[in-house]
Amino acid sequence: MESKAKWYNDTQMVGTLLLFWPPLGVYGLYRSETIEPKWKNLGYATVALATLLLALAFLG
Repeated sequence: MESKAKWYNDTQMVGTLLLFWPPLGVYGLYRSETIEPKWKNLGYATVALATLLLALAFLG
């Protein structure tokens, strides 16, 4: 039986989702077994910074 790769282990798919559908992209980043921890942390920090800046722009 052929084993199908999980969508969250495809780095290109996760990167695309982070740009166009961030909640699912962050979940894929969390679940991924192929993305190195340093890149995961950079992804989390980028999403957190973007969220903070957007909140300050709309609330400020």
